[in-house]
Amino acid sequence: MAEEFKNPLISSKPSDSGLSVSLHPLALLTISDHVTRHSVRNQKGPIVGALLGQQTGREVTAEHAYPTDLVKTQEGGWEFNISWMEARTQQYKDVHKAPALDFVGWYTLAPESGPLPDFTRLQQQAMTFSGDTTILLVLHPEAIAAGGATGGKLPITIYESASETEPRDDDGSMQVDGQEHTSLRFKSLPYSIETDETEMIAIDYVAKGAGSAAAVTDSKATGSPAGASESKSSDKKGKKRADAAVEVTNGSESANDKLDSLTPEEQDQMANMTTRLNSVKMLQSRIALMRTFIQSLPPSYLTDQESAAITPDSPDPAHIPHLRNIQALITRLSLITPMDSAASSQPLAEATHSQANDVAMAKLLALLGQDIQALSEFGRKYSAIETARNALRAKHASGGSKTYDALAEGDGHFGRMVM
Repeated sequence: MAEEFKNPLISSKPSDSGLSVSLHPLALLTISDHVTRHSVRNQKGPIVGALLGQQTGREVTAEHAYPTDLVKTQEGGWEFNISWMEARTQQYKDVHKAPALDFVGWYTLAPESGPLPDFTRLQQQAMTFSGDTTILLVLHPEAIAAGGATGGKLPITIYESASETEPRDDDGSMQVDGQEHTSLRFKSLPYSIETDETEMIAIDYVAKGAGSAAAVTDSKATGSPAGASESKSSDKKGKKRADAAVEVTNGSESANDKLDSLTPEEQDQMANMTTRLNSVKMLQSRIALMRTFIQSLPPSYLTDQESAAITPDSPDPAHIPHLRNIQALITRLSLITPMDSAASSQPLAEATHSQANDVAMAKLLALLGQDIQALSEFGRKYSAIETARNALRAKHASGGSKTYDALAEGDGHFGRMVM
């Protein structure tokens, strides 16, 4: 019997830090989308991303996530692009200011046996962002492929890192007594799923969209088998039918080519328009159902004098709740339907003009108050200037006669001095 593999990076001691992690569905959806896009597009390199959330005491929340940019080291390993991560994290902080988000950990793929040796360098880098409480979320793809997530447990494991000391296994003759080696170990943490009303709406929308999703195959790859089958049918059933089938195939291929040539923004717009079209079709079908239901009822007792009297069996008691809902809907529609006739729109126009006059009157009163304040300030300054001018005139009038006489008439010289 083979021995069970023991990961040397997994600590043999249980977690004693008291950390508890709360995962939000939006972060899990981002991680799933990242893995799916990486697989479909056949991208190279590992799948690594950052987790953003909050830390309150010993409780950590992972609310958002985004893929990170990695750079290859000279030794062949991988490292975070620090400058890119700082800029990206700051962008999330600017957008999500309430509540404030911060870097709390990172995520990647790994087997169920535990983290890989390459994770040690990335964990040490991540600890420079948020300290010793940096968490690592590991997604197990083999559990998804084996269908192990059907039991209600998510195929993920969350780890925290801790530095542990252990004696060296080197030659005892070269080892100093008491010398120990410090290494990074990972300990699993408990987690729970936490969501709010907004995320529940988003998850419900994604779930409904996934139910109607369909895989689009490559037209070039499917062209040759279709052509072969059509050639066989042409040999057995005639040339005319084979030509018609080829035309249908060419039409589907051209439609697929048009869809493949669209940009992601155009595809999103088409998906939005398709959703709106489906909503309109559903509304039309509901209105037709209501119309059929109303037409199947007997004539109204209030509008038709020849109709039968109301009895316990007529109308059907099961129809009464539906009739009440229809009546409430019609009453509500009359409130939001725009008015067409001049007589019906006159009260609304009068109310609009009255409100416009009130606003104009308030603006005029505000301007009048500003003018009165400006005039008052002008009067105060004018009074101060006039007072200073009168004081200066009085000073000149009292001091001039003691110093010299006025100018002599005609000669332009000063008169005799008065001592």
